[in-house]
Amino acid sequence: MTGVSFVITVYNKAAYLPAVLEAVFGQQGDFAREFVIVDDGSTDDSPAILDRICAGRADTHIIHQKNQGQVAATNAGVHAATMPWLKIVDGDDVLAPYATRVLLDAAISIGAGLAVGATTSYEFGKPVVFGPLDPAEGTPYRRDLFHEVMRNCPSNLSGTLIDRALFWEVGGGDLRLRYVIDTALMMRMSRNRSVAGVRAVVAVGPSTASNRMSADQARMLREHNRAMLYLLAENPDLSWPDRHLLLERAFGRAWKWQRRRCGASVWSRWFWLYALAKLGPPALVEPYLGSTLEAFTPALM
Repeated sequence: MTGVSFVITVYNKAAYLPAVLEAVFGQQGDFAREFVIVDDGSTDDSPAILDRICAGRADTHIIHQKNQGQVAATNAGVHAATMPWLKIVDGDDVLAPYATRVLLDAAISIGAGLAVGATTSYEFGKPVVFGPLDPAEGTPYRRDLFHEVMRNCPSNLSGTLIDRALFWEVGGGDLRLRYVIDTALMMRMSRNRSVAGVRAVVAVGPSTASNRMSADQARMLREHNRAMLYLLAENPDLSWPDRHLLLERAFGRAWKWQRRRCGASVWSRWFWLYALAKLGPPALVEPYLGSTLEAFTPALM
């Protein structure tokens, strides 16, 4: 029998925790399990709720730490984990009852260290109801996750199952990216490796939520571009098509943000840098990649 460590990161998620923990504790499947919950310096009632709900559970370990950001909180939880597989869950995401089982079956059947399912949203305050698993949607397939993430990260970590050894093999969460762990980690784990995919929805997140990273678009997009910057700098063997795709997407984010949020025109440097990334050779464009971070800075001041 294999085993799964559930690592739940929490920062001011008091209202969501009862449903999140009920779903995590109720996961279906014949596997050993443990639960590691990292409270990342919450200032609401999250610590008290965690202590109350988890009281008396020998399989659950709560880490209370000062606020360090999602990446550091995730790494702390994985450091405390002991099972061979990781099911990392955001503190306001609800897992489908079959989520871990179907992802574990997919990873084992394909021989992959990473399995990824579909995610969608729910409206807070309304019941979260998952129907029975459609066998066709639970059927595993080989997924080209590396190129999917370079285009647009298709899932957060709540939709994944990760081999714990693989998590550390690629360096764990990148602490240079305090807020966004998903993009960089999934790119590093999926490059030149098999990834198992299932089409079933395995997790849902709130459509709107305070202090959720997806609500801070400027910071999130800048962090995505920083992840691309690090990937390019640290992997000189990336193919020409991969480098071109990475640059086109990164410069495209900067241009679209400037156009939609700041009123930039086609005469701005952001459009011409995007055009250069789209049409020019990567070697000519790469030196300018760091400048795309400036596109989002005014919104963060």
